[in-house]
Amino acid sequence: MNEFLKFFDEKRQVFPMHLEIYYSKIMDWCIRIWKEGMAKDYPGSLTSGDDAVLVQVNSTDMELCFAMAHVALKEWLFEHDGGY
Repeated sequence: MNEFLKFFDEKRQVFPMHLEIYYSKIMDWCIRIWKEGMAKDYPGSLTSGDDAVLVQVNSTDMELCFAMAHVALKEWLFEHDGGY
């Protein structure tokens, strides 16, 4: 979890994005990262209205959820932003 949060903090300083982390007994651990109003700028990316969704993962295992989000964010940046 710490590695993911450190990585996110580093990247958000040069590549602004939003992060939401939550837990519910119905959906378990959920992590969502998005760029507000940027859906048109990243064709092929998941979207939610006008937002580009970079990462959307959930898991019953907190550590696994953070690891999945870390990998998914790096893959998205590699595919859509030329790397990380």
